[in-house]
Amino acid sequence: MALSGNQTMNVKTSAVLILALQLGLFAPLSFAVLTIEQAEQIAARNDPGITQTLNRAKAIKSDAISQSQFPDPVVILGAQNLPTDTFKFDQEPMTQFKVGVRQMFPQGDSLSLKAGKLNTQAASMDSAASVRYLINGKQVRSLWLEVMYWNRATEILREDEALFTQLQEVTHSLYSVGQVQQQDVLRAELELSRLREKIIKAERQAESQRALLSRWVGLPALNEPWPDLLPVLPSPRNAYMPEIAANSHPVQNLADEQQQILDSLREHPMLVGLQRQVDVAEHDIRLMQQQYKPAWGVELSYGYRDGDNNDGSDRADFFSAMLNVSVPLFTSNRQDKSVQSATYQKASQQNAYQDKLLEMVGEVRSLKSRLVQTNEQLALFDEQILSKARQQAEASLSSYQAASSGFSDVMRAYISEQKDRLDYERLLISRLQIVSDLQFYFFTETPDWVLLTGEAQQ
Repeated sequence: MALSGNQTMNVKTSAVLILALQLGLFAPLSFAVLTIEQAEQIAARNDPGITQTLNRAKAIKSDAISQSQFPDPVVILGAQNLPTDTFKFDQEPMTQFKVGVRQMFPQGDSLSLKAGKLNTQAASMDSAASVRYLINGKQVRSLWLEVMYWNRATEILREDEALFTQLQEVTHSLYSVGQVQQQDVLRAELELSRLREKIIKAERQAESQRALLSRWVGLPALNEPWPDLLPVLPSPRNAYMPEIAANSHPVQNLADEQQQILDSLREHPMLVGLQRQVDVAEHDIRLMQQQYKPAWGVELSYGYRDGDNNDGSDRADFFSAMLNVSVPLFTSNRQDKSVQSATYQKASQQNAYQDKLLEMVGEVRSLKSRLVQTNEQLALFDEQILSKARQQAEASLSSYQAASSGFSDVMRAYISEQKDRLDYERLLISRLQIVSDLQFYFFTETPDWVLLTGEAQQ
């Protein structure tokens, strides 16, 4: 039997998680630096929640096999019509030793429907494990990038510390020859102290983000150094981002774009899991409908009699066969209401699915908009802001040395240039975090997922 696209993807998803967690794909490593990919790998390996969810899925699958079997037969064994005056087995003709078996047969297709429901619940748990994997990856990437930002911010501030120290020396030199006032020296010393306080804050922020990351990554988040270069996080092709995605075409019609996003998101494990809850509710409806059908039971028994008849012949043994049938006659307050309840439950699950789908579409569109705006801001910083801010700072210093402007103008220019550099780094990190969020929604295009899927296929 051929598998649908969703089923094929889910099989791959389960295989990926099994490989990652049970076959040691993410073995402990020693890193020269802790890259963002390595942080994700460690988090996936160390998260007991993924393994817990997969084990719950296995438990439900085993329960599905158990629930699909007929009830155990009941063995009947005993003495019947035994006289109480003598308790002799051969005294009365109706006294007999009876052995039998009773077997019940559930209503309609109840057994297969129960098994189908449980297997669907197990598949939903597999989807939940995939969702947990994706959520963890998203959180780890975001925290790792935050550490990266504060590391780079600290580097910028330390570079400016050397510069501000030189400015302080310049003011001391000019003050010693009477060219500037003492307030310039005090201002230079104050700004240097403020800068050092900023460095302490940046280092504390980096340590705080490392501590949060250690919840998933452990000691490497606290001990390992970070790389100097920013990572490359490719934007998912099926996120329909013509502004950034290679080999993509602009989407002219917003309605078409909306439909394309909807079609791609339907394969997301979060929505697949919700759809399976709808399927579980459908199984419940069909199970409740089986209550309108009779339940059957068969009982076979053999009665052994001892003693002789009046004519001296042996007493014949007895064989009995009985058929039990439950007849659902009064259905208005039981079967009808059970079906009605299951129907409402299915409608509720369908509403939850549609609500989550629209929510995810809105989040994707918001991320796309933010990414476009961030790219535009970065372009302005690259083309104009950074270079002009540097030129302004250098020009202010030259004017000050030539006694054409005050020291306050110099400090304002250098502090503004510092802020621009920090804002630029924040935009670089924000862009990567937005792409990381898009990878959560279009996970099949992430490098790790492609790599793991390839391993699973092998």
